[in-house]
Amino acid sequence: MNMEQQAAATLLDHGIKVRVTAPLLFRLFGRKHIELVIIPPNMGTLTRISYLYLSSGITDEQLANMDDANAHNLFSKHGRLLSRIIATAWLYGYWRGKLLTGIVSGWMYWHLNSIQMRTIVNVLVMLSSRESFTSSIRSVAAMKMTAPTLSQQTQGS
Repeated sequence: MNMEQQAAATLLDHGIKVRVTAPLLFRLFGRKHIELVIIPPNMGTLTRISYLYLSSGITDEQLANMDDANAHNLFSKHGRLLSRIIATAWLYGYWRGKLLTGIVSGWMYWHLNSIQMRTIVNVLVMLSSRESFTSSIRSVAAMKMTAPTLSQQTQGS
């Protein structure tokens, strides 16, 4: 394994840290910033994130026709959803996601700026590894056990 592969494996194991402004409780004790560690999402977390994104109804046309007015309109409609997606990815787990996503996403909505949100989303997209999922699905599709084989067809003389 070369150095680049070792670095990538280390980042995937330990996650990527993103520095954000600390909540009030931490600031009372002198910490102005905390680091959110974003780790590669498991399938349950990816499913929750996909469900949240699909429930937004955002189309590819809206994203392609992005100008300043559309960006502000889109963020005013879906800003809370974006913070909910980020909170879901950060909490990373079934019970933590069920119990704490609302609270954490509310804090993120009011305390993260757009650059921090964009950074976290970029890290999340990089770690989600869509290519490995699609290649796995293609491999499973190639292994269809119930599909008829050529030997089941009758041949005439």
